[in-house]
Amino acid sequence: MNETVDPSTVDHSIEDVSRRLERQSQCMPAHLYFQLEELLNWSLEQEVVNQLYALLKKYDVLTDIEREERNISIQMLIDENGA
Repeated sequence: MNETVDPSTVDHSIEDVSRRLERQSQCMPAHLYFQLEELLNWSLEQEVVNQLYALLKKYDVLTDIEREERNISIQMLIDENGA
């Protein structure tokens, strides 16, 4: 029996998020990049890690408006989680 995995239910690691952040670093504001880098050194709940991964996914191909919306969401996660 072949079961497919729903990607929205996959738990990502801090390392996954760090790699994705590194790949997207050229496309994001420097202050946001550095805050995220700092946040990843904290002990984060799995849900937050997964949210960050999703927000960084395909960040480089977004329109400016979509990117700004994600930046707001990323900043909210940073603010809520102590960086």
